[in-house]
Formats: sequence, structure tokens, C-alpha cells
Amino acid sequence: MYHDYPDHWKRLLIEGLKEDGSPWDWTTLGTIDVQSTLTKKNARIRARVIAKSNGVWAAHGLVEAVSSLSERIRILQAPQAGAPFKKGDTLIRLTGPVSEIFALERPFLNLAAYSCGIATRTAALVELVSMACPRRTPRVVLTRKTLPGFRDLAVQSVILGGGFPHRLNLAAGVLIKENHIEAAGGIKKAILAVRKVAPHGLKIEVEVRNLKELVSALDAGAEGVLLDNFTGLEVRQALKTVKKHPKRAFVEVSGGINESNISDYAIEGVDVISVGGLTHSVISADLSWLVY
Repeated sequence: MYHDYPDHWKRLLIEGLKEDGSPWDWTTLGTIDVQSTLTKKNARIRARVIAKSNGVWAAHGLVEAVSSLSERIRILQAPQAGAPFKKGDTLIRLTGPVSEIFALERPFLNLAAYSCGIATRTAALVELVSMACPRRTPRVVLTRKTLPGFRDLAVQSVILGGGFPHRLNLAAGVLIKENHIEAAGGIKKAILAVRKVAPHGLKIEVEVRNLKELVSALDAGAEGVLLDNFTGLEVRQALKTVKKHPKRAFVEVSGGINESNISDYAIEGVDVISVGGLTHSVISADLSWLVY
């Protein structure tokens, strides 16, 4: 899978443990009996992660990271990457020293809930698109609207939910947006200027706001167009224009797309539906960590 390696998760997990200051967890130190902390804090205890909502598991790498973080923690049960789960399911069972099990709870749940939330929402949107356009289903992709340091995690979660990566960073593709067009003095000038510096293997995509800009981009040789904030009806009109052009450009739609309207954009001829809300408005999965 894409970058689903334990070291990435381990870095984020260690950062979470540092932020929580677990060595100074007075609550845990007290509840395991201060009089015998030195002996009891290493006593083993079991814990489990329970789903309190339906979802898609996207934290397999996190489970592996826990194992690599401490030899004293043993994972007894864990789902496969991308596995669906239901409310009430026991997802993880693990055992380890009391102090470590208690310290792991919040950092583990934060990361797992975030990643599973992305995968779960992606899966729901992918299903809506597939139902609306089953013959030639557009890809649902994420955008670069991710928290610094969390992009690989977000991309992996989208993939596990059935979506796809898109432009992972500024070097991974050419997207000429309205600010670039303004700075260059027009769509044609922007395309010509970018062609002089961009690697030859990268397609040039242009963000357009209306049909007039669409025609300008196609006539200037754009290999892809991003229809920004078009209505479903406007997308259909734009697709007719794209189809008539001698060189067929790939079509991306974006802007305010969510569960309530994504079916309006699942149209044959649309190649990509990009949804910023997959990562900038994450509804975390509801997970609970209980000792037993």
C-alpha cells in the first residue's frame, strides 16, 4: 500500500506520546498504587479498541508501529487494512505493561480515528459515484488540503476507502490556477511559460471558472481542465465543449462537493472528482479504548 510503513506511523505516535507527557501521568501513577509504583507499573494488562460507529479500518500501519515501539506490547488481534467494521466490533486486542497501555490510549485513538474517518467518508462517496455512474465511474481523489506531516497518512486512508491520490505535491503535476493566470497575463501565456520549465512527462492542467476560460485553455493546448465550482448542468455543457475539441483533455471537477451533491457530478466524461472535505473536514471514526 502507499507509504503504509510503520516508521511513518511511529513518528506520529511518538510525537503524540511526547505531547501527552505520559511519564508525568499522575492519574495513572495514582491509580496503580503510588506505594508500589516501581513494581506495579510494569504489571501486564489487556486492552481492546471497540468501534462505536461503522467504518473502514485504515490504521494497520499504526498497529505495526505499536509493536515496533515497545517489545513489551503484544497485539493479539487486528483488522486487515481496508476492512469494513460495524458499531460494536472489537477491532484491536493487545496486552502490555499498565503504564504503556494507559499512555498509548489517546495518541493511538487520535491517529486511528482520523485515518479511519477519512477512509470511511471516502468509501461512502465512492459508492455514491459508482451508483450514479456505473459504466465509466469517475475517480474520487483528495486534494493537498492536508495538515503538514499528515499527507501520507491521508493519502493512504483515501486509497483504503477506494479513492485515489491526485497531485501529491507541487512537483507531482502542473495545475495552473487563477492566481497563476493573473500573474502570467492570461491562460495562453501561462501555459506557454510553464511548458518551458516543466518536465516533459507532466500533463498541464488548467483551472477554469466558466465556458469562455474552458475554450481558451483547450485552444492553448491544455491537456487537462479543472472545472471549478461549476454546477452539474454547467459540467454537462462543458463536457460537450471538451468532446468537440480535436484533442480530448481529461476533466476534473471540484469545489464544494460533498455527499449531498456528488451524484450530480458523477457524469460519464468526468474523469476525476476532487473533494477537499475528505481531509480538511474530517469526521473521525468513533473508537473506544477499554482495559479488561
